[in-house]
Amino acid sequence: MVMVNKLKRTYSELANAIDLRKAELGTSDYAEQFNPDLSAMEQLEGFTKYLNVIEKCSSASKGCGGTYKVMPKTRTNDGYGNVKITTVNSDRVILNDGTLIWFGKRSWKGNCETTYARYEKDENGNYTNLVDGKPVPEYYTAQHCAEIFFDINGPKKGRNQYGYDCYSFAVTPGKLDQHSGYGGLYDTMRTGKLNYERYSAGKY
Repeated sequence: MVMVNKLKRTYSELANAIDLRKAELGTSDYAEQFNPDLSAMEQLEGFTKYLNVIEKCSSASKGCGGTYKVMPKTRTNDGYGNVKITTVNSDRVILNDGTLIWFGKRSWKGNCETTYARYEKDENGNYTNLVDGKPVPEYYTAQHCAEIFFDINGPKKGRNQYGYDCYSFAVTPGKLDQHSGYGGLYDTMRTGKLNYERYSAGKY
């Protein structure tokens, strides 16, 4: 329950900071504070100024834990037959309790309409549509103004795994929405149970 309680406290602080930024701007939704004309750091600073930040780092910096690895919540094929591990290298801040927050800027149009890429895979998770060894994307849109990622005990502790100590949520114009594939924070807070699989890196 220690991890779940820390998750609840961290999410509450983040959601409150984003709401305070919205109130400061005098807007009726979240879109303006994540305007794509602003840099990722400007957007991140907009709401994290309401938190107890002790270190702030750009994507090019080696501070704030530098570049480190985060595992998906379940064992996943990276498309090439290896266990998927995500590299984190984004604008980020560390709070006084050790929480690491990193930011996913989205270059949206209209009402936060963001374009994403997905890739065709077989039943084993291997890419099936390759050109010159690279997967061919299929594009789709989602209403995301931004995406917020966080590690509740920082990059130097725990497993650095979604569903255990790392989580994410999307910011839409009207609400904050969980990413089920990035830890399912609302599900975890509701059930009081962590949702992740223990595994090691290597061949899938």
